[in-house]
Order: sequence, then C-alpha cells, then structure tokens
Amino acid sequence: MKRNECLEIVRNIENLESIKLSLKSVSRGYLLRGSWAYYAAKLLAWIESGMDGKPPFSVIVANGNRKLPFFAFSSLAIADCPGKGECAKYCYSLKAWRYPAAFFRPLQNSLLMRHRPQAIACAWNLIPEGKTVRLFVDGDFPNVETLRFFMELCKSRPDLSVYGYSKSWAEFVSLDQGGFVWPSNYLVNKSNGSRWVNTGIANAFSALPIVRGEFDAVPVDKSFIKSKAYQSKENEGSGEYRKTVREKLKAIYNRVFACPGNCGNCLPGGRHACGSKDFAGIAIGIGIHA
Repeated sequence: MKRNECLEIVRNIENLESIKLSLKSVSRGYLLRGSWAYYAAKLLAWIESGMDGKPPFSVIVANGNRKLPFFAFSSLAIADCPGKGECAKYCYSLKAWRYPAAFFRPLQNSLLMRHRPQAIACAWNLIPEGKTVRLFVDGDFPNVETLRFFMELCKSRPDLSVYGYSKSWAEFVSLDQGGFVWPSNYLVNKSNGSRWVNTGIANAFSALPIVRGEFDAVPVDKSFIKSKAYQSKENEGSGEYRKTVREKLKAIYNRVFACPGNCGNCLPGGRHACGSKDFAGIAIGIGIHA
C-alpha cells in the first residue's frame, strides 16, 4: 500500500464499509505470506466475521524491541489523534507504515476500540503481574469514552506501571471536570505539537495529577538522525546529540533531560524518566527524526 492509500483508511476510520472496500482492493492477487495483500486479507476476514474470535494481530505487544522493552498498545496514528497539530507534519508513525504489520496492527486496535473494546480488556488482563506498559506508542485517546475505558483498565490492574504520551488534552480535561478519579499507577507526558498549545486547555491539562511533565520533539541536525544517535546512548554522536537536545530545551525550560534512546536503560535500575514520578516537572526532549 502507498501512503495515500493508508491515509484514505485513516480518513474513513469511522466508516467500516469503506475500510472493507479498501482492504478488498489491497487483498486482490497472490497472497504472499507477510505481504500487504496477505495481511489485508486476514484483517478483512476478521472484520467480516463480526470481529469475533482471536484478532489477527496481537492486541498488546510484549517486550516489543530493544528500544522499548515494555508491553505496549498502539492504535492508528492521525485517525485517533484529536489533539494533533504541528506534530502531524513529522509524525514518526507514518514512516513505519512502509511495513504492513506496522499499519494493520494499529488499524485493528482502532477498530477494536470502536467496536470490540472487551477484546482489549481481555488482552490487558493477560499482561503478567508487575509489568510496565506503554499505553499508546502510536495513536492516542480518540475520545473521552475511550480515555475513561483505559483509565478504568489501569485501576483494575494496580500491579502494572502504565505510562504514555498524549496530545488529547481536551479529552483529559473534560473527563477530569466530570469528577473522575485518576488511577495512581498511570503517568502521562505532555507531548508537544498539540493543537491546544498556549490555550487554557493546555494549562488545565498540565495541572492534572497524572501529568508528569513536558515531552518535546525538537529539531536537530540531520547528521544525528543518519547516525541514529537518537536511538541509543551507545551510537555514534549520541553525546553531542543529547547536548544539542538539552540546549534546545533550556531555551524554554529550567529543568531538562535529553532522551537517551532506549527506554530500558534510560535510568539506573531499569527505570525510565518518562514513567517516573521522580522526573515530575522536568522537560524531556528528543530530536525530530521522522
């Protein structure tokens, strides 16, 4: 699938019939295992079954990769991002869409949120005790109802340590104004690029007890991206890269921290800054690498 074909599905995320037509078009021809056609056919068959039974992709990914060694849930970027603003111009998720599974898995989860949330709850309950979960690697909370659903899941598993990043600030503020009691095991980072920047909604979101602090994507020299200095503190140029990120942040904030790349070794003892209450009020930054 080409980028514009993926974006067509994004634009029609609320129209299941339109999505089915798109998947039928992609799944025509030889279904080579692992191909776009192969995965499109699997997803289409699942949708046409009424989304009953086991979803074709894992709903929650366990210990996904070296950079993110935690359990993780994603949905479809842009489609589930009501607070998107400038970030839509450099969204990292879209770059990953060159791989079929990186598009179809989040699409599946976006459909589950809308039509079969109980399947997400079942997957959530299967996470082993005491694990760290990143709630939304791609995508975001599309509405207040979905936000409430996930916050209740966090409450149901106090043994889990859950964190994430969000630009759905209006949804958080709306739920809070309704008197919602937030889970004690969830922290959210205020991700920059939101449409709500420099508004009352931004201020109200920042004041919520579950907001750890700012997480900014800042422009850096392309040489840092080419060397993948942003992925690991062991990569070439990572020291200079992190110095650049800190300098960018210090122009705005008093207390700053440059993301070293790998969440698993961000801090001593396997801790990570974005999910740590010890880093409350500290602005964390990463270089734009889309």
